[in-house]
Parts: sequence; C-alpha cells; structure tokens
Amino acid sequence: MDFGRVLDIPLLDVGRLSSGDLCRHDPEGARRLLRAVLGARSHPLLPYVTRFLDRASHSWLVRQSNPYLEEIRDVAAVLRRPGAYFLNTVYEWACSTSVAPDTQGGARMIRVLDWGMPGLGRNVVVARHSTKLGAFYSATWPGYAGVLTGMAPARFSAAINQAPKMPVLGMELIDEVISRFRVMRSRGVVPGSHLLRRVFEHAPDYDTAVEMLADESVELAVPALFTLAGSEGDEGCVVEAFGSQRRVHRAASAKDGALGVANQWLSPDLEGKARNHAVGTGPAMTAEENNRARRTMVAKLQRESFQGAADLPEPVLNSHTVMVVVANAQRGEMMVEGLEASEGSVIPRVVARRSIVATAESRSQTVSRGAP
Repeated sequence: MDFGRVLDIPLLDVGRLSSGDLCRHDPEGARRLLRAVLGARSHPLLPYVTRFLDRASHSWLVRQSNPYLEEIRDVAAVLRRPGAYFLNTVYEWACSTSVAPDTQGGARMIRVLDWGMPGLGRNVVVARHSTKLGAFYSATWPGYAGVLTGMAPARFSAAINQAPKMPVLGMELIDEVISRFRVMRSRGVVPGSHLLRRVFEHAPDYDTAVEMLADESVELAVPALFTLAGSEGDEGCVVEAFGSQRRVHRAASAKDGALGVANQWLSPDLEGKARNHAVGTGPAMTAEENNRARRTMVAKLQRESFQGAADLPEPVLNSHTVMVVVANAQRGEMMVEGLEASEGSVIPRVVARRSIVATAESRSQTVSRGAP
C-alpha cells in the first residue's frame, strides 16, 4: 500500500441489508479484508478454527433470534467463505471516547477505536442508513452488521467501548474462556453493537436514545460502555451496561463538562479488570495506568481545537488504533480517519479520511420526522 497518499473513505448508501450492500460494492475487497482480519497475523490459530467459530457464532445468533441474522446471512452469501458470523459476534476492540459541549454549538464526540487486526484502517467505509427518522451515518467495515460509531444529524452521536474484563476465578486466560463459554450458552441477549444500531434506527432524540441504552429489560451479551452526545451542548453521557444492569454518568457533572471513558468503569464500586494489549513508544504502563491516562487525555482533548489523529497523544494513539472519529450531531458533521502502521512502525498514521456535512435540508427533515 502507498503510505504516502491519504485515500478517500467511501461514503455508501445502504438499504435494508446494509452490511451485505457494503460487501456487494466491492466483493473481492470485502473478502480480502476478511482474510486479513481472520488471518495468522491476528492470531496464529485463527485460520484453523475460523470455520468452527463461524458455525458456533451462527448457532448463537439463531438462539438469540437476532434481528440482524438475515442481514449477516446475506453477508455470508456474498463473501462465500467462513467468517461472517464470527466477525459479527467477536468483541475485541479497545477505545477512548469523550463527550463535551462544542464551542461552536451542540455537543462534540471524540472517538478513537483500537482493534488489533490488520487491514481495518485502510478498509473503513461510512454507511449512510435511511430510516423513518432520517439518515444516520455509521463508520464501519463491509460485512459488519452492528454500529460501533455513528452520527444521526439533529439527533445524536454515539459510540461503544469495550468494558473491563469481568473476574471469575482471577486467572486471566481461564476467566476469558469461562466468560466466552457463558456467552455462547446464553439466551435472550443482544450484542452491544446491535443494540446501538437499534437505537440509531428507532430513537428520535437524545433522551430516547439514553432511555433505550439504559433499559434494564434488555440484557447485553457482554458488558459495554456507551457514549452519547446529543444535539445540544448539555446533552452528553456515558452508560455503563452489564447484563441487565445500567449506570448513567452525565457529562454535565464532569470537569468543564468533558466526560472521558476508556475500557474501565467510571463507577468505582463495579468489578472489572482494565484492558490494554496495545503498545507505544513511551514507557511501559500497567493496564490500569493506561486506562486512566487515556480517559484523562481524551477528555482534555475536548478543551482544544481537535483536528483528528495528528492531535492525538500516546497512549490514546497506540499500535492498535485503526479509526478516529469526531462528530457533532447539531451541525450534522462527522470526520472519519482510518489508520495503519507502515512496515517496521509501531504507531499508525492516517491512510484514509472522509468528512461529512449533512445538508440543511437533511437536518430539517430529521427534525420534522422526529417531532411528536
């Protein structure tokens, strides 16, 4: 790949089977991405167990009566190789996200997505979904049905962070195996990225989005942290979600109204072990130190004129960073950058970029459709 040139991230309109539509735009490119993501560079054993993991993931989605199963089946039909179901149930990303009032109006969300799989940065796409409430934009990859990071003009922006590891026996590898086994045996649960997509499809405004994410009648498959930024400056929060329990932290109560989150709970009484598998060029940190630093730094960025990855300090920027997003729903603006590391480099650089500004007509349609 030519690392001297920044590519344009594709902006693609999608229909009812959105992730399949993205694959059909460039089927061979989607297959290359799947081969890279599920190849030996991600994990030496992945090429040998992908078919088994794919079958297990399909069975799990069937047991949950997952509303996006038909769409993921469409992805599998387009790709014609194992991996589509596993890709849509894997939960391996780390993130740094913050929300605060924007000095130019509305609320701003800054989101840095870390996912230690090769090829993701240069294959980022932005999907434009049409709903009865108006359009929303999802920064994603071909074949992925959930929403990890999105912006709905005049409604809200939102992102999902991986929550800390939940202790079982206190031994990391065994705890990981037990936790995954429990998830595979569960019923009536929903992946966090699928819940966030449902919110973008059905929530007419920020308050309703918070209500949906904080709904304790919905049980999550795996704990998650949701960040929401509304269309007004005082609309921002982080929702801690674990099982059917929820905690809501408002940005208005944070210093300068800037609330940051990494991969550790904001509630000090909740159990969980901080996550971090990425590296940088600075001194080594424990996972707990790394999470505290990322949370503090990503909140501090809200006090500055943040322009994107070039303004990121380490360890917010690290070896696993694949995407940076800045979004303001009031103005209908969303900037997305894809990052990759060149051969021999630890820290990635921007290889693709897309800036979106929703038209005034689009924003007014969203407001009128969402009004009672």
